[in-house]
This record gives sequence, C-alpha cells and structure tokens, in this order.
Amino acid sequence: MNSSYVLPGERVPSSSSSDDVFQHHGLCQSSGQYLAPIRIYEPKENDQIIGVVLVRTPDLFLVDINSAEAAILPLTSFENGRLPARHAMNRLSVVFARVVRTDRWTQTELSCQKDRRSSDYGLITDGNLLRCSLIVGEKLYRYSLFNRLNKIEPNLRFQLTRNGFVWYKCPTNRSMIAVKNVIGQYENENRLDVLIENYQNWIKHFEEQDQQIGQVKQKQKTKTVIKKVPVENAVTRLLENVIRDVLNKIISEIEQNES
Repeated sequence: MNSSYVLPGERVPSSSSSDDVFQHHGLCQSSGQYLAPIRIYEPKENDQIIGVVLVRTPDLFLVDINSAEAAILPLTSFENGRLPARHAMNRLSVVFARVVRTDRWTQTELSCQKDRRSSDYGLITDGNLLRCSLIVGEKLYRYSLFNRLNKIEPNLRFQLTRNGFVWYKCPTNRSMIAVKNVIGQYENENRLDVLIENYQNWIKHFEEQDQQIGQVKQKQKTKTVIKKVPVENAVTRLLENVIRDVLNKIISEIEQNES
C-alpha cells in the first residue's frame, strides 16, 4: 500500500473542501487513512502537567511542557499569592500545574491554584522526574500500574501527568531504580502482572547485591590486621646516649678513687 508523508497545512486529498488541511505531520495512505505519530503533547484545558522552567521574567515564567511551544505561568497564578523566592524557583526548576487556557492565537497558560482534583500544585523540590513517551504516559494515566506498585511499596508517592512527565518518590534507591526500569518496560509490555513480577525481581536482585557487598566488606575487615610498628624517637636515643655517657663518667671516677 503506497503512502506519502504530509506536513501541517497540506490539503487533504480525499476531501472536497479546500479548507480541509492536515493539522499534524504524519503518513497518509492511498486509501485516505491518516496515521499521525504522536510525539509532542497537545495541551488541553484542565490537563495536569509537569514542566521545566525555561525563563523567569518580572511577570511570568516560560515553562517547557513537552509541546510545540513553551507555556506561560503568570506570577499571580500561585495559590494565595505564595510565589516561591527567586533562588528557589528559577531556570530549570520543576513545577506541577494545570492548563487553564489554550487556543490558536495565544500561548498555553498554566495555573498553580488548587482545584477539586489536587492541592499540590506548585514547585517540586524532591523526588525523581522521568520523561517518557506520551503513549506510556497515557497508559500510566488510564491503568493501575502505580496503584499496584503502591500496594507492594506503601511509601511510594507519584504524580501522573498528560504531557509525558512522571514524578515519583521512593523510600530506597532500590525501589527508585526498579520503578524506573518497570516504566521503561511499559513501552512494549502491557501485562501488568508481568511488570509487577519484574519489579519484585529487580528488588530481589538489588537486595542480593547488597548482601554480597556487605559480606565482602565484612571479610575485608576480618582479614585486616593492624600491626604496631615500633617508632624510634630521636629524643629517646639522645637521652640514652646522655645516660650512657654519665654512667661511664661515674664509673671512671670511682675507679680513679679506688686506685
């Protein structure tokens, strides 16, 4: 089946209207079916997103939201006017927000004011941020992978978004790496039972590694013997020489008196 690559703005050949154009790049098959590869995020109102601050101006932040252009986050859009200090929230800071306005004439606008879904909007200062494909992000949003991981690791905290960013916080480095590996496998593996089993296998593998490292360190401690090396002191040698000379002098004087 023949297909051609189309760009945004090109006319749809199967349409009789000249105003009907492609909105995204992708493959158009000879049958008229359009296959658009979804590679960047298309903002929609009320979407929860995580972004990275690119620029801070006196009036707003420019935030990378994995879209075609940066979004704006006004300084007045924080809850109760609690704007983070400049040293705390500046370039490359990570922020959790929601989309409040999107249209074709202006840039996407974000807000950090709480709504009925969440009150945790604002600056993110800890945890781990992972950037994944939009397909994985959508699957994480729709299905219960993190909820099932949370049953295994009760202290696991996470925040899912629509724009391909995943934030999570784990109590140990083992669980942090295991969660990252599982999310990477979620690209091609849709069976949650398999992913949960892989997570448990990763945790077990890391625990065995830690035990082996601990045993090696313990063996090294038992084999290490501290030997006391006698240290000769120049002052001690000098005193010995002085005492020897004094004794020799006394002995010589006694011998002279006896004679």
